[in-house]
Amino acid sequence: MHSLLLFSFIVLIQCSTNANIENLEPSQETINRVKNRTVILHYHISDYAKGTGLLLDENGHVLTTKHVILGWEDRVRISQDSKTFYDAKVILDEPKLDLVILKTNLKVKVPLLTMVDRSELKYNQPVFSIGSPWGLGNSFLKGYIANTDRTGVDSIMPNVPLIQTMGASFPGCSGAGVFLTDGRFIGINRATVGIEPGNSSGLVIPAGYIKTFLKLSNIAI
Repeated sequence: MHSLLLFSFIVLIQCSTNANIENLEPSQETINRVKNRTVILHYHISDYAKGTGLLLDENGHVLTTKHVILGWEDRVRISQDSKTFYDAKVILDEPKLDLVILKTNLKVKVPLLTMVDRSELKYNQPVFSIGSPWGLGNSFLKGYIANTDRTGVDSIMPNVPLIQTMGASFPGCSGAGVFLTDGRFIGINRATVGIEPGNSSGLVIPAGYIKTFLKLSNIAI
C-alpha cells in the first residue's frame, strides 16, 4: 500500500514538472499562429526590414509603433517574406501612445487576439515575439518579464506603466506583438532600452492600452 502511494506521488510530481517545462516553451502551432500575423515594415522600394507590425484582421489592418514610420508615412510597404510587398496607408494614430494602424491589401485569416491584462503578469514569466532584429525579419525571440510597471521611464508616455522584458527586444523589433507562451497577447514592443549591441531589454505597451486605442478604430479584435 505504501509503495503504491509512493509511486502515485512520484508520478504526480513528474507530471507537474513536465507541465511546467512545457509551459516555458510555446508550441510550434502557437509560434506559427503568431508568425502568420506578423508583418515586416519596409521603406519605399527597399527590401530591408525597418521594423515590425501585427496583423489585426483578414482585412489587412496592421498595428505598429508610430516612431518606426515617422517621416516616411506615405512610403511604407509591408511584407511577410521581404519578397511580396503591399503598400500601406495610415488610417489612425495616437502619438501619446506611439501607436498607428495601417491599412494594406494583405489578406490573411487570423484569429481574434486574446489579450492579457498587465495585472495578471508575473516576474520571470516567459514571453516571445516574432520581430526584425537588426533588419532580420521573421526572427523568433524568446525572453521573460523583468518588470510589470516601468512608469516614468519613457518621456513620450511618462504615465503609462510599460512592461519590461529581457531577451525579446532588439533594434528592429519595435511594433512587434509580445505573447505569453500559450499565445495570449500582452502588448506591443515599444522600444529597446539603450543602444549597445546585444542589449535585449525591451519596453512593451500593455494590452489594456492597445485595446482602448483599437476601440477608436472599430476594428474587431
